[in-house]
Amino acid sequence: MRICVRTERDSAGKEVPCGFHLGGKRLRVVSVLRRWSENSQHVFEVRVEDGRRFILRFDAGPCRWDLAAVLGARAS
Repeated sequence: MRICVRTERDSAGKEVPCGFHLGGKRLRVVSVLRRWSENSQHVFEVRVEDGRRFILRFDAGPCRWDLAAVLGARAS
């Protein structure tokens, strides 16, 4: 599912998601839990303010962000 993602640069100067819109609401990313690459895509597991986790995928070719998965709350 295509989504609109806002990014910022991390301490290493790489672009990381800091917020995105889903269902008409803006969700603020409070932490990037993991990141990895798959072919030409950059994948981020993020946690938002309410504790939910999401997998966001960025495809640099068409410069497009997609919501790849909703993982729910982080296990304690």
